[in-house]
Amino acid sequence: MLRGILYVYFCLYIVMYIVFIFVIDMVHIPLSVRSIFVVFIPFVLLVMIQRAILYVSKNRNEEKKQMLGVLIVALIPLIVCTVQLSVNEYTSKFNQNRWLNHADKRVHMVDDLLQKYKLIGKSNEEIIQLLGVPTETRSGEEGVTTLYYLGTERGFIPIDSEQLVLQFDRDGKVM
Repeated sequence: MLRGILYVYFCLYIVMYIVFIFVIDMVHIPLSVRSIFVVFIPFVLLVMIQRAILYVSKNRNEEKKQMLGVLIVALIPLIVCTVQLSVNEYTSKFNQNRWLNHADKRVHMVDDLLQKYKLIGKSNEEIIQLLGVPTETRSGEEGVTTLYYLGTERGFIPIDSEQLVLQFDRDGKVM
């Protein structure tokens, strides 16, 4: 009975981690306490089911060998998800070199950029020194607007692209 529960749960476990890998990639989820918690819970449940089976098992030595094999296989998707979260955390941090050389990856860095660098009040020269030449510049009655291409929009079904729009006042400072 418990062995059947283990096999059913293990199949669900693999499906869950396939979904986790897909969602982590599509939404670009970074490493956090919450994401680690969500990724580790199915593994903890698997270990608890295995311990329950070992507790009621009559032939513990043979069961331990089989459980160890299941545990090793179960670690693979857990490690993949953890590495994927770590990579997303790294690529979410603003890096000037990556910003300048990989325009399509800017969408992941923009939140960190806006948090670390207070752009309001900076001059056009300071912005260009930090972010490079803008993708597009428009002049209007209220001042100059610059656009930086960020890449394909975030989400499950990306349709459009995202842009960082900076509005400069008549004195050339970001509003």
